Amino acid sequence: MAGGHNVKTTSWITVVLIIVGSVLLGFALPLHSLALAIGGGVVLLAGLVTGVAYRILDDAY
Repeated sequence: MAGGHNVKTTSWITVVLIIVGSVLLGFALPLHSLALAIGGGVVLLAGLVTGVAYRILDDAY
């Protein structure tokens, strides 16, 4: 990972959770999979909660 900004592992974990949740939800729509949609929603929500808990918006400054 590149340095320079306030790079924290928790920020990258949050970003990965949000991306994975979004991808799962994206696949759930055309596949009509309720289980995949629920799983994607849970992962996305976990990413959002992690982002708020670790205050990743403060990392830019």
